[in-house]
Amino acid sequence: MGRYRIPLFIYAVLMQAAFLIAFAGFTHYFRTTESVDRDYFDVFANGIFVFYFLLMIPLVAALCIHTYKGIQKLTIGKASKIIMMILFVLLCLVISVFGVYAHFFFYYGFAP
Repeated sequence: MGRYRIPLFIYAVLMQAAFLIAFAGFTHYFRTTESVDRDYFDVFANGIFVFYFLLMIPLVAALCIHTYKGIQKLTIGKASKIIMMILFVLLCLVISVFGVYAHFFFYYGFAP
């Protein structure tokens, strides 16, 4: 990773800390016996989706950098390299969309 290792590490630590702070901040809204405003649930769910993608950026960036370097070292045509990069990006998008729903459903439950 070279020069990208430290910035990606710092970004990952900051995003994880922000997620934990936001998660801890919202827990007191759901511990009440009174009726809870539905807006809190919407903000919490939207925050989970946003933080999932923000937490995945360092992983995807590292994967992209390594894949790009690996593809550039291959002795194949330029069109094949472009096709391989496009397929890699599409695969990342499919896995990230599937991952966000799997993360949301299995970690936070299937309840609406």
